[in-house]
Amino acid sequence: MGKVSPWITEAKETPVEMSSRIRLARNVRDLPFPCMLKDEGMSEVIEKLNAALTDLRQVHLDEMKFEDKALLVEKHLISPLFTKRGRLSYISDDESVSIMVNEEDHVRIQVMGAGDSLDELYKRASALDDRLEEKLNYAFDDKYGFLTACPTNVGTGLRASVMLHLPGLSLGNRIQRIANNLNRFGFTLRGIYGEGSVPLGHIYQLSNQLTLGRTEEEIINSLNELKMRIIEEEDEMRSIMNDDHLLKAKDSIFRSYGTLKYAHTISLKEAANHLSNVKLGVDLKLLPEYTIRFQEQIQLIQPAFIKMRLNTLEKEYASLEGAVDEERATLLRELIGGTS
Repeated sequence: MGKVSPWITEAKETPVEMSSRIRLARNVRDLPFPCMLKDEGMSEVIEKLNAALTDLRQVHLDEMKFEDKALLVEKHLISPLFTKRGRLSYISDDESVSIMVNEEDHVRIQVMGAGDSLDELYKRASALDDRLEEKLNYAFDDKYGFLTACPTNVGTGLRASVMLHLPGLSLGNRIQRIANNLNRFGFTLRGIYGEGSVPLGHIYQLSNQLTLGRTEEEIINSLNELKMRIIEEEDEMRSIMNDDHLLKAKDSIFRSYGTLKYAHTISLKEAANHLSNVKLGVDLKLLPEYTIRFQEQIQLIQPAFIKMRLNTLEKEYASLEGAVDEERATLLRELIGGTS
């Protein structure tokens, strides 16, 4: 539970695109949406899900501590909302597939991957959706498509997203302009945990906002086109940084490298920003001797991961309040190759 998801550890590191996700929202006909549904109303649905999902492990959230639920959020396996009201999820062994039962909708299917195209992930999610549809009578309207608790999900019920590392555009103050343009086309740039979250380490989630009036193929194709445009702009900013602002870039990158090697206490925000700079330094070939596992390390420095690490250690700290920041710094010194 306290380890990084296998699909992330097996991923190949790339300069900008980190991972992709397909999510499908589905509801059962003649049942109230989860916000109005009593627990017993889902008992028959859960029985059918159990029969259809024998290859996924059941995770009962009502039997878990808050810290363990937070760990699932940091792995993007469940939403922050689900920690408060969720009871059951289904998760694959490599943690690339998760299904939330009774979050905002009765069923939310999620498939994630790094190095996999959105088309490939959609095929996997669609195959899983077909298996569930054999057992469940979905709420579907011939005119509007799949009916969902939130109007923005009505239609295909599809949310496609890609996680992008955009330090060039962030430091060049171009993110807001891009975000404003995306909104005009029904897409959005959000923080690392989606809606309501803030960017961390210059990582942004690009996703569609609307699902009505477009096919799944149209949504995915449009998202891919926008992703490539953003990557091109990021590459352009990195070229400018490498050619015209090299001294400033090197100073920032090597300061971050030194901080991570020798800091003895560090906050999540500071650690993520420094890791982002080091990742940029590797991509710009300013740190050719260092190999970074950026996506993996960003996950490892999250609070629940650090608290899980603390639970396995017997150490004394300057203060209980600062234990997480202190242990995060210790972990980073080990990862970057400095002192323990």
